Amino acid sequence: MKILTVILLSIFSVLSAQTENYYIIKIKGEIYNETSGKELVQGDAIKASDKLRFTQKNAMALVISDTRGRFTLKFPERLEESIGALTVFVKNALVSNEQNRLSTRSLATKSAVNRLDEYLGREEFNIIEDELLIKLSKKNYPVYKNYDIIARYYINDKEYGKELSSKNQTMVFSRSILELPDSIEVYIEDLDIYLLNVSAGEEELITCIDLKFINKTELEREFLTIIEKFNDGQTSKSKIKSLLINYFSEFYGKTDDFYLNQYTSKLIINNIVE
Repeated sequence: MKILTVILLSIFSVLSAQTENYYIIKIKGEIYNETSGKELVQGDAIKASDKLRFTQKNAMALVISDTRGRFTLKFPERLEESIGALTVFVKNALVSNEQNRLSTRSLATKSAVNRLDEYLGREEFNIIEDELLIKLSKKNYPVYKNYDIIARYYINDKEYGKELSSKNQTMVFSRSILELPDSIEVYIEDLDIYLLNVSAGEEELITCIDLKFINKTELEREFLTIIEKFNDGQTSKSKIKSLLINYFSEFYGKTDDFYLNQYTSKLIINNIVE
């Protein structure tokens, strides 16, 4: 009886995966669905049994399924590519990205940052708007006592040094302050953050990060695609919000959690009618 139960569960699992919808949230490069005869575009629904053709091996898509979570869709490295064709079934091109689930309950308050190295991390930090205001701990970053937060970085071999702090115990990452173009995605590699003792003329390195200003228009299209696909009257707002926040965490990375929480809440309020 136990063996029969296991067999039936396995069959059900396989059938469920075969009929599952996978929604295209973001796509880079050209991927053709040979089953439908059309090029994949944002918002398309595909199935595990669909046959895909990648025009470049590095083409990829970010997808969310009805029930199985978030995936990257890309041509498998393990497969031998035939001359002039990179074809594979969807089920063999899915790579699970569901690793870090973030709780939306712990993101409701905005407090002063005690450790910038922990808040920013030591890898990539993403900013959604044209600027991000960060409240600083008076104890660790006494800007009001003649200390400053300084950013040092290079763009096209030109060195920049910018003051990020102000006397009201805040620091600002801003496109205008950092002399970056508007609207488009901008990436600064190896941006050093220092605490400067102005009186002593001494600097202490806090952290080194890769800073990215995201193209907000593109991100909003991705979020709205998720909202549209899961606004089915059965999926709760809190579940959709969790999908948005975890999608960002897995496919973009670290950002200000409080702002992301507020931003996704506003999108849901404005785009889901009771």
